[in-house]
Amino acid sequence: MLWILDIGGVLMLLQGIAPVVQRMTGKDPEESFFIVNAFPENQGLASAVLVLGGIALLSAAVRVRRSRKG
Repeated sequence: MLWILDIGGVLMLLQGIAPVVQRMTGKDPEESFFIVNAFPENQGLASAVLVLGGIALLSAAVRVRRSRKG
């Protein structure tokens, strides 16, 4: 079941970081299928929420793995 947290965390990180990287390289992120495109006026906030959510899921998976070892 921990792999669900891992996959979800990675997907959230990718969805949050990729539009920012695309914007920095000069490409239009609205042409891609990112979740943040659903929030055109708040894309920065949506990206930040996705990145923080991804970090939270990945850190939760790490904490559960550590608690199971010890």
